[in-house]
Amino acid sequence: MSKIYIQPVQEDTFDKFLSYAKENDFNMEIALFAYSDVLDSNWNDILKNIEDKLQGFKGEISLHGAFMELVVHSRDKKIREVAKSRIYQNLEIAETLNAKYIVFHGNFNPLIRQKSYIENWVERNTSFWSDALDKFDIVVVLENLWEPTPAIFRELLDNVNHNRLKVCFDTGHVNLFSKSPFEEWFNVLGDDIVYMHINDNKGDFDSELVPGEGSIDWKSISELIEKYKIAPEIIFEVGTLEKVGKSIRYFKRNKIYPFNGYGKKIGQ
Repeated sequence: MSKIYIQPVQEDTFDKFLSYAKENDFNMEIALFAYSDVLDSNWNDILKNIEDKLQGFKGEISLHGAFMELVVHSRDKKIREVAKSRIYQNLEIAETLNAKYIVFHGNFNPLIRQKSYIENWVERNTSFWSDALDKFDIVVVLENLWEPTPAIFRELLDNVNHNRLKVCFDTGHVNLFSKSPFEEWFNVLGDDIVYMHINDNKGDFDSELVPGEGSIDWKSISELIEKYKIAPEIIFEVGTLEKVGKSIRYFKRNKIYPFNGYGKKIGQ
């Protein structure tokens, strides 16, 4: 099974992404239902349309869940209820699509440095994801965004202690927001990194560039994957299908995981 996923974000480009995935035996991370304008519209019709189009598709499916302003650790009960409603809505959609993974953001705010904020984030996230995993049979991968170090994710994963709560390691976000080097993330999170969002930037803006157009050392990333003996899924989160193609060609040309000797060993 391929380790490569491509990510259609808009309904009007879905068919082109699906054709490309079929032609190349790639998988799909569907991001259509990550946005409130879709979730507040005729989303059932959109979902049925996507279901019909996926008939006969042999690749794996994952879903990018809603993420904007969703704070499950809010001290405001009504905010927590809205966040839960959105996330559970996405989890139900993921079940309908038989998705293997679903991505959500941790939404940790590093500008709030009080110990009580960190303790509250860990406590409420532990409770929330423990309950969600009891209700839905899917692998939830939490994506790093503003987290300055991997420590907060490590504490949460250890507290929940569930084999279906893992990490989506976003390369662009680490390059832009993290105070910790890439290797520290791999060292601390290890084989809980089962999923990676791949895009580049120049350390100044979350521009989701094609790999090689920013400042990330991709050879080093590939070496770290092998060093820590992990085998993450690779999702090219770069926007257009043209940029996806350029990204894959860059990885192949430079023999970056999973297009290297290690990738072949694990079945790519």
